[in-house]
Amino acid sequence: MSYRYGIYQSSGTSCMFYKEDENGNQSTFNLFVSHEKDANEKKSLFAFIDNEQVGKDNWFASKDLAIVDAVKAFNEWASGAPVVFGMEAHNSLSHCLNSVMKKED
Repeated sequence: MSYRYGIYQSSGTSCMFYKEDENGNQSTFNLFVSHEKDANEKKSLFAFIDNEQVGKDNWFASKDLAIVDAVKAFNEWASGAPVVFGMEAHNSLSHCLNSVMKKED
């Protein structure tokens, strides 16, 4: 199946990507950073894949989600995406994940 990929929204604390089939059904990949901090003073990371419209299982990762696992989940979700989308999406992901990677003063 062929999908069209895009970025709905991207900020320093969240990003939302979509892929849409030829019938207009969409799957979304949502990543967001919570303001809650763990014992190491790092913010919590959450991810959700909404596959309702495309008839596949949804996926949700709680605040124990590691950055490497979030990127892996995104890469699996967007495995058939064009290279240009992949480059733009990874730029958005790194902007969003930057607040999780650094320890705030």
